[in-house]
Amino acid sequence: MKNLARLGFGLVGLSLVAWPLAAQEVVTFGGQATVSLPTGSLTGKDWLDGKVGGGVGLHALLGFGGGHAIVPRFDYTYFKKSEDGVDRKVQMYQLGADYNYFFSKEVNKGAYLLGGLGLGMTKFELSGRGYDSDNTPATAYAAAGAGWMFNPHVGAELRYTYSRYKPDVADFKPFGFTGKPNVDAGTLNASVIFRL
Repeated sequence: MKNLARLGFGLVGLSLVAWPLAAQEVVTFGGQATVSLPTGSLTGKDWLDGKVGGGVGLHALLGFGGGHAIVPRFDYTYFKKSEDGVDRKVQMYQLGADYNYFFSKEVNKGAYLLGGLGLGMTKFELSGRGYDSDNTPATAYAAAGAGWMFNPHVGAELRYTYSRYKPDVADFKPFGFTGKPNVDAGTLNASVIFRL
């Protein structure tokens, strides 16, 4: 199953990059450094209790006329909470694409809105008190946000992503998890954008 998910991620990535290359006006590559705040179920005491995480990512900006752009991207986000002898770790891997609309009608300049879709895999880990349990389910995610490119190379972005997972951590006896709990894994991400 893991190999099938990896193959799916690879095919989605290739299609997201290859499809728009035929008609783009602007192409640039970059990365992002992110501070991330969990929302939804992840803020509960059983998981992260509101602990802030961090992340990094890579992206390509494929610009078209009129301020429209497609941004294929990969994001990695990491959270950790340690309490009462138990470590809780959540690692998110997201591969998708955002649509960006620049209000200046010029790609990669000024304020923009974004909306995106993609696939995510999140590794949920619980360890301590002599027990270990982890699971890495995959699901779709949706994103929405806004940003500002200060110049063609540096910008800032506020992006919310939402996904729902069912991690199988029922064998973690100290907390008495039963079955597969639904985990609404939303995150509010503030990023600094760097582009070549």
